[in-house]
This record gives sequence, C-alpha cells and structure tokens, in this order.
Amino acid sequence: MPADNSTLSTLLMLAVMGGAFYLLLIRPAQKKQKAQRTMVDALVPGARVMTTAGVLATIRHMGERQAVIEIAPGVEMTVLKQALMRVVPAEEEEFEYTDDAPAADEVAPPVSESEFFSNDATPDEGPEQPGGHRPL
Repeated sequence: MPADNSTLSTLLMLAVMGGAFYLLLIRPAQKKQKAQRTMVDALVPGARVMTTAGVLATIRHMGERQAVIEIAPGVEMTVLKQALMRVVPAEEEEFEYTDDAPAADEVAPPVSESEFFSNDATPDEGPEQPGGHRPL
C-alpha cells in the first residue's frame, strides 16, 4: 500500500510541475508570438519600425516573408519580417529625417587621397609607453 501512495504522489507532483511549466513558460511565449504575427501582418509601407537589432527604419515594400526597409535616405535593406520587432510612434522619434537629398552646402567636400594620407600631421607628443608606443 505505501508503494501505491508514493507513486500517486509522484504522478501528482509531475502533473503540477507540468501545469506550472505550461502556465509560466509556454503560454506566454505563444501569446507573444501571436501578437508579433498580428503586428507584422498589419504593417504597411511607410510605417516606422524597429528591428530586433534596434535599427529604426521605414518600410518601403512588404513581401510574404521579407520586407524592404529604408534605414536612411536612399539606403535600403531587405530583412525577414520576423526581424521587425515593433512599430515606432512619432513621439519616440528623436531625430527627423526627410527623403530629400541634402543640399550642396550641407555636404562636406570630398577629401583627396593625398590629403588623407599626408604626413604633415605630427603625432601627439607624450611620454613613450612601455613597448615604444605613444598614447592616442
């Protein structure tokens, strides 16, 4: 008789642990996946989104499995729709971008190769560190 009692209590304990596992881990993950799918299905071109990598972008084209997003004016990339984490409301935007090209006076002039690699610059003077290196 004692063996039956311990078997019953063991089975009851396993059932309770299985129920707790389902309620604490599986069910919330399923709800989150369903909410993510619903959000992604509702996205339209022009919406501002954040990817799972934290990149803010504007959706340009939506496919069945992929989306083309614009991360900066004229810079587009293709991502899987699962990588679109959430919609970013306008209140959360810190910077404002336009789709227009920058004006000529806003663009820095190009640097020639000779200017870039010139040896006219003097290194920071300072005490040499062990190994013959100077601090940056």
